[in-house]
Amino acid sequence: MVKTLVLAAALGGAAAVDPAPTIAIAPNVNLPYVALGTGSGQHGSVANATALWLGSSAGKAIDTSIIYGDQPAIAAGIAALGIDRSAYFLETKIVTEDFRHYANHTSIAAEIDENLRELGVAYVDLLLIHFPGTASANREAWMALEAALAAGQTKAIGVSNFGKLNLEALKLAATVWPPAVNQLELSVSYHDDDLLAYHAAEGIVVQAYSPLCGGFNGSSCTAHGGKNVLTVPEVKSLATKYGVSGAQIGLKWIVQQGHPLATSIWNKAYMDEDLTLWNFNISDADMATLSAVYQPKA
Repeated sequence: MVKTLVLAAALGGAAAVDPAPTIAIAPNVNLPYVALGTGSGQHGSVANATALWLGSSAGKAIDTSIIYGDQPAIAAGIAALGIDRSAYFLETKIVTEDFRHYANHTSIAAEIDENLRELGVAYVDLLLIHFPGTASANREAWMALEAALAAGQTKAIGVSNFGKLNLEALKLAATVWPPAVNQLELSVSYHDDDLLAYHAAEGIVVQAYSPLCGGFNGSSCTAHGGKNVLTVPEVKSLATKYGVSGAQIGLKWIVQQGHPLATSIWNKAYMDEDLTLWNFNISDADMATLSAVYQPKA
């Protein structure tokens, strides 16, 4: 069962609620709990969505990747706002040589440079390896990320979709450890509790993607036997009980455990829902009910 963690002032119950609470992922690096993820293929809407998200009082983080093809649009959305670079958190990803056909670059260093050019920035706040490749490719990519960190091209480095064996192998070759973040699929409808416990023991922050297992962003975790969180009866019932939306229940279940998340939303009303998670807490009993929704396949 997923452990429940109530984050005191950050997660509701206090007189003054921070509209954009953060979690420390590295020295002097704080990741907002809720980021706009741009990987759902809605490329025609990315510039507008970026401006809407970062233009709100609570939207402070953008999650993207070199393979999404939308980074110039993100840059355009940011430019339209005219905001200072320090006002938002920017997270992107590179791919190893095993997936280089997605990025069309000859080296990880070239990918990193291209990310910065496309985003129109001198640095990002968090740089991840998007998928694990072979052990040697992972080591090559991690060394490039360590070099980017030392050069000031990023403030923190991490991984995405890495399992325990991937991490254990990478650890043997790493100078900078642990990764600040591992971005993993995590929702009421799918969670690997053993892997989450490993990350907690290693001091690696898990950032959830596909947090609604379909939800509004069109992604799916049905391969794991899960279903759209908004269709789960327990989620619907608790949404009525707490007077919030199903999306807010699904996302709150994640952040109340101390996990930040990236969600793909293109509608302002839904954005406002996703950014308003801090004025209520789910009871321990109801958290347990939600945690029990997903039953791993035998």
